[in-house]
Amino acid sequence: MKLYFYIGQFVIAVVLVLLYYKFVEARSIKKYSKKNIPAELKLFIKTQHIDVKKINYKKLMTIVSIVNAINVGIVLLLTNLTSTYILKFIIAVPSMTLLLFMSYEIVGFVLRKKGMTKDEL
Repeated sequence: MKLYFYIGQFVIAVVLVLLYYKFVEARSIKKYSKKNIPAELKLFIKTQHIDVKKINYKKLMTIVSIVNAINVGIVLLLTNLTSTYILKFIIAVPSMTLLLFMSYEIVGFVLRKKGMTKDEL
């Protein structure tokens, strides 16, 4: 029974974060440009050297929102293993940071394989 509870929490967290990105973040942007994109998308483009001319902002926003939603679900599962709020915070901050950069690296690797990055060197 407890496994179903954790799976349900993960699914609900992922769905809620995806809905947030769909209805709040995406709706607030009328036209995607360098100046009005969200911070996490700027971080992803900058760290992974993504060429936005090869892939548009809307598709990148979808990829980043899915990655962030899964990250939030995983951090929720990790923090539910403890009972004290201080320990949950101590676990959540480093794990979210670590998951964020690891997942951005994995997605960046996939996009590099597809040729969506800027030509360097």
